[in-house]
Amino acid sequence: MAVIFVGSSIPGTDMPSELPPDYMMHFLEYLILGLFTAYWANMDIFRKSSKASVLYASVIASGYAIVDELHQYFVPGRCTDPRDWLADTIGGLTGAIFLVVVMRVIKEKSWSRK
Repeated sequence: MAVIFVGSSIPGTDMPSELPPDYMMHFLEYLILGLFTAYWANMDIFRKSSKASVLYASVIASGYAIVDELHQYFVPGRCTDPRDWLADTIGGLTGAIFLVVVMRVIKEKSWSRK
C-alpha cells in the first residue's frame, strides 16, 4: 500500500512516458496487493476458508483503490477515474484468486506424496 501511495503521489507531469498503459499499471499493482493480502488473510485469519481469504483480500484492495483514487484527485496533473478503480479491483481479485489456486495445488501435491 505504501508503494502504491508513493506512486500515486507523483505529479502527472513527472510520470515517465515509457510506462505501460495506465489501466495495466493499476491492474498489476493491485494484483500484487491482492496476492499479499490473500496470503496474509489465509495465514493469519481465515486459515480454513479460501473463499473468505479471497473475499477479504478483494474488499481490502477495492477499498484501498477508492482511497487511492481520492488521493490522486489532490495530486497535480492526476485525476480520479472510476475505470482505474475497476482495474484496481479486478487486479486485487485476480491476485487473491491466483494465490488461493496456487496454494490448493501445492497442498494437493503435498498430500499425494504421502
